[in-house]
Amino acid sequence: MTQGYVFKSFDDKAALQQASADWIAARLDDAIKRRGSAIFMGSGGRTPGPIYETLSQANLDWAKVQVGLCDERWVDSDHSASNGAMLERTLLQNKAAAADYVPMKIRGDDPFAAVAVVNDFYLDAGLTDVMLLGMGPDAHTLSWFAGARGYEAAVDPDTTSIVAAIEAIESEVTGPNLLRMTLTQPCVAYARNVLLLITGADKRDVFETAPADAPVSLMKRAAGDALTVYYCD
Repeated sequence: MTQGYVFKSFDDKAALQQASADWIAARLDDAIKRRGSAIFMGSGGRTPGPIYETLSQANLDWAKVQVGLCDERWVDSDHSASNGAMLERTLLQNKAAAADYVPMKIRGDDPFAAVAVVNDFYLDAGLTDVMLLGMGPDAHTLSWFAGARGYEAAVDPDTTSIVAAIEAIESEVTGPNLLRMTLTQPCVAYARNVLLLITGADKRDVFETAPADAPVSLMKRAAGDALTVYYCD
């Protein structure tokens, strides 16, 4: 039985980041050529920043690309923890400034009260062309934190909602920003291409040995052969 996904190792983070930008650009370009438009859902974190900066210079018809987020901390757009702010700072510049960006954070302090509105904004995320994900040392991906309020709704394979609100349990991984919004499991299942970035041997071990009910394992099964994993020590 095959593992069902592609796994590729790189010598260093710079090589992984360049390859990731090229991989994403190629698949967005293919989507534009096939259907006239493309949908990209990005994640936050330290590793994607340089990827986005390189991707922003790609020779794509960016006016035909819709950009959104896989998950977002429920903070204002000028907050240092905002994934959206990072995306605007790194990706939505240069040639990619022409892309259509859909923020995930809206007004209000309660993401649970905002699910219906954000869901309407993010309907296209149900057919994402390229989804870029990371993974934490606790095996979370997106904002799927096991045990969190809203977690079961987020990973429910039968949910008809595109997004789910999350209130995580505070830990070293979550930091103080516990309220989140995240794409749900069916969004991963229907994504045409999913790229997961893993850096460090410890995280690789988590990815490969996580129990079947761990968030990253649920993501892995949902993505199936649409999943590609890029790794470096």
